[in-house]
Parts: sequence; structure tokens; C-alpha cells
Amino acid sequence: MKYKVLALDLDGTLTNSEKKVSAHTHKVLDCAQDAGVTLLLVSGRPTPGVEWVADMIELHKHNAYLLAYNGSEIIHSATREKIFEFHVAPDFIPYIYNIAREYGVQMAMYHDGVVWCDDPETEWILIERELNHMPYHKTEHLIEEFRWETPKCMISGNAEVLERLERVLNDTIGDRLSVFRSEPYFLEVMPENLNKARAIELMLGHLGCSREELIACGDGFNDVCMIEYAGLGVAMANACEPVKAVADFVTKTNDEDGVAYVVEKFMLGVAE
Repeated sequence: MKYKVLALDLDGTLTNSEKKVSAHTHKVLDCAQDAGVTLLLVSGRPTPGVEWVADMIELHKHNAYLLAYNGSEIIHSATREKIFEFHVAPDFIPYIYNIAREYGVQMAMYHDGVVWCDDPETEWILIERELNHMPYHKTEHLIEEFRWETPKCMISGNAEVLERLERVLNDTIGDRLSVFRSEPYFLEVMPENLNKARAIELMLGHLGCSREELIACGDGFNDVCMIEYAGLGVAMANACEPVKAVADFVTKTNDEDGVAYVVEKFMLGVAE
């Protein structure tokens, strides 16, 4: 088998519009893993949100890995052993928080499975909480009370505002942290030199595999780097244009079992 590792984004890729994995895709992924494929779930979601999808497709039965927070936390699906872990240092948090407030957008951080924010009822924070099945901690003194390292800072709000803020943060701290949007309304601030591609590169080293043996599937802005990096970079038909522009192959949509089609065509050899 030419391709031995399959890296999958979750939302808009592995999961359909109902945020579920279809029975057909589940079955195809089981077949691929039984044939020796190593599955990597690679998502901007916090670890609890990735674990929720992993449980849906019973990854505890396989030798798979969960790359959460865009790769800041990497764990083994069955043992929950942490393979790699990276953080944004606390010293950066006041600056990021204050400039987010200056632009009128919301910032959240993560510690011990809890979302920390000063207004958990804003539209995008509600999406984050419900999507990942996570509790929250509300505080009016966020930067005074939050004293830990965090896997990422997540800034949410109006897409046009975040586009401007992304440029500002890259100009000011982009040499020390990674700053990029995962969705038009989500801006991620990550540890230095860390994104989905870098996290996958670390995992390939851990597995003893090469990038030529990797298929990566995605649909969002934060998937561009891993689509470019993979031996076979796949865009979903519902992907944003920057992803399609760098992809080697465009599959069906996430509502049409696009991931299953890729696996059957390039790994199992059963799709035309």
C-alpha cells in the first residue's frame, strides 16, 4: 500500500452537516485501519471535542492518534497517552487579550478541559462550547485569573474584523507565535512554528513514515498547510477556495461521504 497514514480534519471533512460521521464512512475507515492505515484526526477543536468524534467512530479499537488544538496536544486514541504537547506561554496572554478587546472581539483559553472566557453567551463561544461538549468558566477578570499555559488562544467574532486582526497579530507577535484563521469567524493563536502540517510532520517521525505515504483531507483555512504538505493533498468539494487551490485532488462533499471515497479510491482500491 502506497499510502499508510490518513490525516483528517473534522468539521466540514469527516463529519457531515449534522456534525456526525456516516455509517458508510465509519465502515470504510474501519476497513482501512484493519488493512494497516494509521488514522490521524487533526482538528482545531480542543481535545474533548476531538475525543467525542473519536468515540463516535470507535477509534479506541485502533492504533490511531488525536491531534487537537491544531496539533498542540497529540494523544493516542486507545491509551490516551500524550505523545506531544505544546503551549502558548502566559506572558503573551495579556497582550492578545487586550488587543482582541480593542478590536471588539472575544478571546477564550483552555485549561483542564474547561473553556475560560469573560462572556460565554456570545454567538461564537456558544458554538465552541456546544460543538465540543465542554464546560466553561466565566470571569470578569480573565487575564488576572488565568495563570496557566494554554494550548491555544481562540479569538472569535466578525470575519472582516478578524481578517484585520490576523494581520496585526502576525506583524507584532508572528515571529514568536503562529497566528491563523481556522474559520472566517475563528482566529487561532498557537505556539511558535506550530500548525497542522508541523504536527503531522512530528507524528510521521514518531511513526517512521514519510510525507509521501500521507493523505490529508480538509476544507478550511487551517487545512491549507497540511494539504500542501501531504503526499496526496485532498480538498473536499465543499472546501474554501484556498484549500482547493493547493489540493492534488478534490473529492465529494462531507455530506456525500467524500472521505470514504478518497479512502476507497487511493487506499483500498475499490472506487473508480
